Amino acid sequence: MIGKLRHQIDLLDATRIADAGGGADVAWTPGPSVWARVERLTSSSGGMGDRTTPFKRVSATIRPRAGLAIGGRFRFAGLDYEIVSIESDDARPPRVTLIGEEVSS
Repeated sequence: MIGKLRHQIDLLDATRIADAGGGADVAWTPGPSVWARVERLTSSSGGMGDRTTPFKRVSATIRPRAGLAIGGRFRFAGLDYEIVSIESDDARPPRVTLIGEEVSS
């Protein structure tokens, strides 16, 4: 029984790909799938000039694991989210909550 961790999310792995100009691009590929409790959060807005675009935000509570970092990504329900915060609740170990903001395509 998985309890409240009833959604699956895919943690994404970053792969640097050298480009012709001497720099590098980053490609995100599916890594391990983990069980999570996912909750939708209030959307935020971003954009340029007078055009704003709402970005979906979610929290994904998972069991702690190595390699989690701000700037990493995960995929839920077909959308990619950038990890903007990692939170833990010392009263309810062992869980961490990833706050993710939708990555614009």
